[in-house]
Amino acid sequence: PDDASRIEEVLESLARAAEALPQGFQLHPVTFEKDNDANFHMQLVAATANLRARNYDVPEVDRLQAKLIAGRIVPAIATATAMATGLVCLELYKLVQEKPLEAYRNTFANLALPLFAMAEPIAAKTAAFRDLSWSLWDRWELEGDLTVSQVLAWFKQRGLEAYSISCGQSLIYNNIFPRHRERLEQPMSQLVRSVAKMEIPEGKNHFDVVVACEDEDGEDLDVPLVSIKFR
Repeated sequence: PDDASRIEEVLESLARAAEALPQGFQLHPVTFEKDNDANFHMQLVAATANLRARNYDVPEVDRLQAKLIAGRIVPAIATATAMATGLVCLELYKLVQEKPLEAYRNTFANLALPLFAMAEPIAAKTAAFRDLSWSLWDRWELEGDLTVSQVLAWFKQRGLEAYSISCGQSLIYNNIFPRHRERLEQPMSQLVRSVAKMEIPEGKNHFDVVVACEDEDGEDLDVPLVSIKFR
């Protein structure tokens, strides 16, 4: 399933779990104990830490490595962390409840002064071309193990002339280089491995590329990141 439907399934399962709780149920904090395998503390820490690592493309670790890292953590002052965590959780409640943009807040705080200031976030700037519109939070998803020419054709169908494709610091294709013409019929997944030297883990089904393109008047357009789901 795609990400949106999977997220919806998880939210529905959480709602069902909440409804199944006995009346008067209360949560109570527990003391973190990393050396007791029967309490599942380290399993939870390792799972959530790896999810965050995956978001930022940071190498993931197994439970034993997570345990070793947890044992080396230097305690820090909890006040600022607690404040930031609480503010983030408040915004998450709004996100789950699908509140309008004006309900959200950016918070600036300095506990040493003390200073607390809140501001309404600004809506992301949008761009548009024909019937397409996007912001910096969007990405375009293409399905299949596409060749370079198929990616160019996808843009062509939407009135855009793609002339360059890059992955990371590597140039996969540019129409000004004659030698790049031989890459037109090669799968993009093969080129990101051979040209960009990117290792795609077995469990990962997509990779991202940056496409430079122009409209029918020859004006460059800043289009979203392109995610190719090749598996």
